[in-house]
Amino acid sequence: MLLIAHRGGTDRYPELTLEASQCSLELGADYVELDIRFTKDNVPVIAHDSDALRLFGNSSKISDLTEEQFKSLKYLLNDSCHPHTLEEVLKSGVAPILFHIKEGGSALTRILEYIRAHGYEDKVIMGVVTVGDVRLVKAFNHEIKVLAFIPSKEAIMEFIEQGADIIRLWEPWVDEPSVSLVQQAGKQVWIMAAYGGIIGNTSAEKIVQWKHMGIDGVLADLVAENKALL
Repeated sequence: MLLIAHRGGTDRYPELTLEASQCSLELGADYVELDIRFTKDNVPVIAHDSDALRLFGNSSKISDLTEEQFKSLKYLLNDSCHPHTLEEVLKSGVAPILFHIKEGGSALTRILEYIRAHGYEDKVIMGVVTVGDVRLVKAFNHEIKVLAFIPSKEAIMEFIEQGADIIRLWEPWVDEPSVSLVQQAGKQVWIMAAYGGIIGNTSAEKIVQWKHMGIDGVLADLVAENKALL
């Protein structure tokens, strides 16, 4: 079972930083997950939340900040760390990455062009939320793997039929019929840990249970702890 460092991992550094991502890979993560949004001047940046309040203490929306303003933010948990642009991540060499695309459609094409320009097409999985974005990625390069952040279990086959390679299930959605449906179609199941409603968190018992079920991957915060279980 693959271990994907949710939001880059949180073992030692703030989420979504290059420091966290590199640390997670060194600890044994198979992928790091990083979210992408756009700034006011249409620059793709690494950001999960729609605003900068939780991580940086700034109530501005990411889409209202310029690239320069976004890069000047400092993490509340560690003011020596700053947020990154997509280009900064691609230039760093950190890989492999699951990119969670928060803003798709025509914006997704721009992200894919960045990935191609930096030679990352074989180092990424594109995580998308609509069937249209699955088609868009596959039309750009059929070899790029696509993970579907499906809106409900009922959407599993719709995303598979459009070319998704991996289906993300929320922890509460996991059951034998859903897992079998995906795997019998020749696709992978990755689980988003969410024990007690806390995204990225789960129990040791669940990790072991999923491994025995044949689950293909799990997205979780703590890499060292979960890697030891696996």
